[in-house]
Amino acid sequence: MAWIRDRSLGILFLTLFLSSWIGQLFVGWKLYVEEEADHGEAATYGAYAWDFWTRTLENWQSEFLQLGSFVIAAAYFVYKGSAESPDSGERLEAKLDALLEERGIKPGEIERTLPVKFHHDR
Repeated sequence: MAWIRDRSLGILFLTLFLSSWIGQLFVGWKLYVEEEADHGEAATYGAYAWDFWTRTLENWQSEFLQLGSFVIAAAYFVYKGSAESPDSGERLEAKLDALLEERGIKPGEIERTLPVKFHHDR
């Protein structure tokens, strides 16, 4: 039971994905059969399966292209010094250390006193 609980979000999304994909398969089959009947042709599952698979891959390709371009753009803008960049805190700390050293204060000495000083300020 713990295994299911620990993976419940993934199981939920996998279930939603599979149920919608299978639903699309059956609804598409029904429409395909009706369309073939309108044209006086027999519906074959092999032709429909190939058509369904190619449409699925085309859809996934466009979605992955969109998601991939978003991820690449976000990584580029986040890691190039924006406010959300994880290195901005490191840059600020480096600047502060440089200012302390410029005034003759060793940053390591200040760091040892910070928790105590912070505790007394409360």
